[in-house]
Amino acid sequence: MSKRYRKTVYWLVNAAALLLALTFLFSGWVKANDPIGTMVKLADYSAAMGLGLGEGLLLLTAAVALAFVEFSLGVCLLFGLNRRFVARATLLLMLVMTLLSLWLALFNPISDCGCFGDALILTNGQTLAKNLVLLLCAIAVWWRPRFQQRLLPTGSAWLVSTPLMVGIVCYAFYCLSTLPVVDFRPWHVGADVRKMIDEPEQHSPLSHRVHELDVAEFFAIDAASGTDLSTDIIYGSGTTLLLIAPNLRDADQGCVGLVNEAYDYAVKLALPFYCLTASDAQAQQFWTEHTGAEYSYLESDERLLKTMVRANPGLMIISDGVVRAKWSNWMLPDEQELAATLATLKRQPHSPEAATPAAQE
Repeated sequence: MSKRYRKTVYWLVNAAALLLALTFLFSGWVKANDPIGTMVKLADYSAAMGLGLGEGLLLLTAAVALAFVEFSLGVCLLFGLNRRFVARATLLLMLVMTLLSLWLALFNPISDCGCFGDALILTNGQTLAKNLVLLLCAIAVWWRPRFQQRLLPTGSAWLVSTPLMVGIVCYAFYCLSTLPVVDFRPWHVGADVRKMIDEPEQHSPLSHRVHELDVAEFFAIDAASGTDLSTDIIYGSGTTLLLIAPNLRDADQGCVGLVNEAYDYAVKLALPFYCLTASDAQAQQFWTEHTGAEYSYLESDERLLKTMVRANPGLMIISDGVVRAKWSNWMLPDEQELAATLATLKRQPHSPEAATPAAQE
């Protein structure tokens, strides 16, 4: 093997490894940043394949595990760790992903693969093209794994790799207990919902994309009167508090005390407070009996509600059409914190450009 040939192969293998590493690191981080969103996408795959695995602990565990595997492979590829094993694992993963993306491109059972969550939305055709490139890179690394450059001494590599791998799991659980640290969805804190409805062409197709039912088809039907209050919530002046609970029977009842405290404070300030849910009348009655809820129920789309807040329930504040704050069921504010947040909103100009995250955990 000539020196020039070896040098060419060396640069080829390392360029391929770097591209794979960056892709896996980003993909793994995005999944860990929004494990519930990854679980929802896995449930879509399960339904399309007829497996019947609904959203729950199994798929949530799978979502965290997938984030860990991708991020860990990215770390190993980046630093040149366990080169042979990692090269084989990467090739196997890319073979599976490429076959899956081929199925998506041919039959379109799901509108987008969800490989980069809401951070980077690709069509099924784009996903197939991306995976074919990554598959070629995986083949190159598998072909000559020893040509990959080690960036860390073998004996001390674990000092860097282990904290990163453990950290991504801890990060995923943190995002589960709070909310995604970086919110790529249309209903992120600071989002001007009116603009997204009225001027969807102004928003990037790769970030904060207006999905079907995400924003453009938002509805909130009063369960008692049948009146659609979506216009009042989005286009009305002033502040509205929304308790968002996609499924009331599965909603966390451990936070009921803080929910009722927030409702009482909203009543004290004469602010509208609604529970947005996709549950039927029986589930609403169940929630009322078990929590002492006195607020009105508005019915909406379950997938939309899961997009608005990755929690069941979660609390959202909308002021003059702008999402001002969000909390998960684990981080609901007490009256003092809620009062401080609302006081901050009063001091902020009510222009979309001035909207800044008032609170997001």
